[in-house]
Amino acid sequence: MKRVYIILAAANALSLMLFGIFSFGEYRLEKSLPDQQAAGRWAAGDTPYAQVSVFSEQSSGWDINDIFTARVNTDKKLAENSIVSEKEGARLWTDAFSAGQEKVSVTYGRNTAETRLIVTGGDFFLFHPFDLLAGSYYSDDDVMHDRAVIDDVLAWQLYGSSDAAGMPLIIDGKYYQVAGVYKRSDNNNTEKVYGTAPRIFIPYQGWGDGTVFTCYEACLPSLVSGQGAGILTDVFSLKDNTGKKLVENSDRYSTENRFGIIRDFGMRSVIDSAVRYPYWENAARVTEDKSALLLVFQALFLVLPVLTVLGLLGLLIKNRKKLFGKLLNRLKSRWGSRRKLIERVN
Repeated sequence: MKRVYIILAAANALSLMLFGIFSFGEYRLEKSLPDQQAAGRWAAGDTPYAQVSVFSEQSSGWDINDIFTARVNTDKKLAENSIVSEKEGARLWTDAFSAGQEKVSVTYGRNTAETRLIVTGGDFFLFHPFDLLAGSYYSDDDVMHDRAVIDDVLAWQLYGSSDAAGMPLIIDGKYYQVAGVYKRSDNNNTEKVYGTAPRIFIPYQGWGDGTVFTCYEACLPSLVSGQGAGILTDVFSLKDNTGKKLVENSDRYSTENRFGIIRDFGMRSVIDSAVRYPYWENAARVTEDKSALLLVFQALFLVLPVLTVLGLLGLLIKNRKKLFGKLLNRLKSRWGSRRKLIERVN
């Protein structure tokens, strides 16, 4: 019997160790994509924030006026919920929007490269903090809007170096200047969906009118679960809208969401709309799937410890009278010995 207990204890220790390993792996996976951590970077004070994204198919995307209207309506929704800034005059929330991934030709002198162009606005680089090798980001507040951020592959193709900040380039006959060069992510999940083509990011003011944005991202207060997502659902009229998809980034690695992925296993691959996700969302979806798989292993290696604890509780309940009697007799014996010792001393 003693040998059985030793084997059971060893099996439980091994199960708990493997559970810990898979839990740590899940934690690292959850923190592996900076694009999914914008709420943590933006949040200040005690107010909880949510990061929420809305993706649209090309035919039902938004122009810049739609974006401005959405901002006004979001402010109204926050006011209706009595959500105000903790510091007077401070920005309560932030957003970013982007369009494209279309292929364009970029030229510098005699060098030409095919690249994917992404037009951005808002605090785009708060949501997507690249590892800069040279230069800096651009912003909506810049006086000049002819600046671009390029990846290191494009920098080497055009200039033979990643130190290309300030260098000129031409896109469709328009002149731009390199604001910064970033290092392509070495995250395995991002590499899979980023592709081999280099990328260039430019501000929407420098690209021209008529841009259709298909990705909108926001960090906004969410005092109760789902409040931030609910606000954008109303602002963008997403109920029963198959041409748009909402994702609550802050909640994507929750146990509930991961169980949902397991429950819908197989159906997740079915494409039911024309929404094209940007590479950063595809990378996040890959990590979601992996995180759901890790949850399966976490649950699997908790089975034996849970059953063992339940078994021990069952034995305690079954033998409670006998065990209580032994405990009571032991206490009486100790008290008797102590009383005799006190009598001797006195």
